[in-house]
Amino acid sequence: MNNNIFNLTVSPVTIAIIGGGLSGSLVAANLLRNATVPLSIKLIERNSEVGRGVAYGTPVDCHLLNVPAGKMSAFADEPNHFLNWLHSNGHEQVTASTFVPRRVYGDYVQATLKAAQEKASVNVQLERIVDEAIAIETKSSSTIIYLGSGQCLHVQKAVLALGNFPAILPKPIANLNKQYVKDAWSSHAIADLNPEDAILLVGTGLTMADTIVALRQQGFQGKIHAVSRHGLMPCRHKSTTPYPAFIDIETAPKTARGLLHLVRQQLRTLTPGEDWRGVIDAIRPVTQQLWQALPLPEQKRFLRHVKAYWEVHRHRIAEEIAQVLDTAMESGQLIHYAGRIQSCQQLENGVDVKICERGTHKDIVVRVKRIINCTGANCDYRRLQHPLVASLQEQRLIRANSLSMGIDTAANGALIDADGKASQMLYTLGTPRKGNLWETTAVPEIRLQAASLAQELLKSFNYHATAGERNLSFTLRKPVMLFRQLFDKESSTYTYLIADPETKTAILVDSVLEQVERDLKVLQQLDLTLRYCLETHIHADHITGTDRLRSLTGCLAVVPENSATTCADQYIGDGNILQLGSVQIRAIATPGHTNSHLAYLVNDTHLLTGDALFIGGCGRTDFQNGDAGALYDAVTQKLFALPEDTLVYPAHDYQGQTVSTIGEEKRWNPRFAGRTRSQFIEQMNNLNLPQPKKILEAVPANQQCGRVLLALDYQI
Repeated sequence: MNNNIFNLTVSPVTIAIIGGGLSGSLVAANLLRNATVPLSIKLIERNSEVGRGVAYGTPVDCHLLNVPAGKMSAFADEPNHFLNWLHSNGHEQVTASTFVPRRVYGDYVQATLKAAQEKASVNVQLERIVDEAIAIETKSSSTIIYLGSGQCLHVQKAVLALGNFPAILPKPIANLNKQYVKDAWSSHAIADLNPEDAILLVGTGLTMADTIVALRQQGFQGKIHAVSRHGLMPCRHKSTTPYPAFIDIETAPKTARGLLHLVRQQLRTLTPGEDWRGVIDAIRPVTQQLWQALPLPEQKRFLRHVKAYWEVHRHRIAEEIAQVLDTAMESGQLIHYAGRIQSCQQLENGVDVKICERGTHKDIVVRVKRIINCTGANCDYRRLQHPLVASLQEQRLIRANSLSMGIDTAANGALIDADGKASQMLYTLGTPRKGNLWETTAVPEIRLQAASLAQELLKSFNYHATAGERNLSFTLRKPVMLFRQLFDKESSTYTYLIADPETKTAILVDSVLEQVERDLKVLQQLDLTLRYCLETHIHADHITGTDRLRSLTGCLAVVPENSATTCADQYIGDGNILQLGSVQIRAIATPGHTNSHLAYLVNDTHLLTGDALFIGGCGRTDFQNGDAGALYDAVTQKLFALPEDTLVYPAHDYQGQTVSTIGEEKRWNPRFAGRTRSQFIEQMNNLNLPQPKKILEAVPANQQCGRVLLALDYQI
């Protein structure tokens, strides 16, 4: 027997989920429910609430689910999960056939995630990050996610639960003044309308129905025009007898025409008591397989000729919503057209919209005060204007689907890159898979994808463990450190936030004065108490935020000894250790850039190198008592003596790089690799770099821990 197994410790792997709507929340819930090894889940959502997204974040009470409650469980293997939750949370009157308000379903998703978090293994943790992912970079064994706040997350796997992007404006209305054109799901879509105004809804599907319901609840009495190419309105749900399966995947037609003919055959043979809805519902279990069996030209033919009819029959609305639409049409308030918008003429107090009617080609002109875009989500990734998507495209990490619907994915949800290779790190579900799966946006599809993807991710982390190791989950330790890399663009400075997850105490290393508000926000979001502000040296290119943070949080200022400062609460020198709960930070003297420079080794795995060692470079040595020879000795004899897998985190980077290792720097750093001490000194003495722009301001301020010296400070 291997005795080492009893000393087993496993560092938690980290999965980031980008997007905290339904898809992201269900992936997180499934991970929390099923993980048995140490796991850290980062759920990134720019809105303060998770679990709602656009669909379930509506404040309108009469926005109902389009599927009855009995079919809306978050877990396919627990079909009554949603109903049971409803009955336990004040909705005892709800039955399996009830269409409940969408905001109530948002409450359910939130409660489901919370319950999964509370019941998760002690080694499995969920962290919610209120931020937006704006870029992704993949390395050989990890993924770096850049956030809008400047944070960088280092994870092993990432799930893109991006949901739906806003609809694209049709060309004729794209250039109109924004006061006349609104997106249906914007918070001000129907705001500030006079009750008697006339409006135009572009699109006649589910989004149109939601908008009309909201208008009616608001008391809007004006004329509502609605236009789409086919002019088809959503069909209503109706209780019906289940229809038997009639399509066999192996023998099903491989053309859009053939499939349509097969469905029509079934409709012609319906008996009394049977309904077309049952026929459509019988296709649902095999829709994805039928779609994937169609050749590309047939998929395109389906989209051209059948899609509009499929959408209104497959994606139906509650009877209550249908009655609202019927009433609006019967009263003459709602008029819908089949046709195309030909042109828009902006007037002093409105817009004239010319519609070319389908079939007759007759021109119809309507004058409206507002145009609301109800054309549905934009899933054409070639046209999306979003920084994260742009980042993925620039790095060739995604391949847009040839049907202009989403991106290409493998069967397990892995992204397929521009070269056709399935990723081992990046995954997605829901709308981005529309081109591959066709039906992929409703809860029954998303819950299956979420559960399957969670299992795929967990399986990928377990493959190397022996049976004995998997049974030792009770010996595995909790995550011992929270680590964040923050970035200041102006000075290209990295600030590091390190915290103990048990005590919730934190330390900031090399803060920047202009980023104090950002740092405070991150601390608040993570519910951390700042204990220390630590410096690697006296900086010349930016002013530290230490004094400001100290005055706001009561933290202690810790600076290297012999650094000519008079502001410190505590000095730290070579070999000294700062203890923060389970986090241990050891100072390593690395003079050369400045004579008092320190690097910090965190938990023997993360090395904060300051300006002593950069990724592919090092700090200058020509001011502040710098010494090229001393820097060479410190890096080669101290830092390069650490284990080669030690992670290197520099104080600056000017190329967008974020992390390296000691092994990589020993082999590839051009300042040190293959150079003798004398060659290094000669190189550094001939760099001829300009002085840092802020040196005259920064150095004296940093000798006061970032207290900016004003003229008043010198007056007696």
